[in-house]
Amino acid sequence: MLNEDKYDYDVERLGQLRDELQRLEDNDYVTAYYKGYSSEGLTLEEVRDTIKELEQQIRQLERELDEDGE
Repeated sequence: MLNEDKYDYDVERLGQLRDELQRLEDNDYVTAYYKGYSSEGLTLEEVRDTIKELEQQIRQLERELDEDGE
């Protein structure tokens, strides 16, 4: 089992990743879709790629937490 500090860090990181994903989906994706670029200057394709990367990181971290929590 993970030590408490590592577990707490991973749970906090998971929350941050989910928040970032939500922001990208709710704001940057829509802005890039209509304007051609996000508020951070990313193209729609770059926003999509970033969303995919975040989803992969979230899945990986969830798996690690599930495996280590058993």
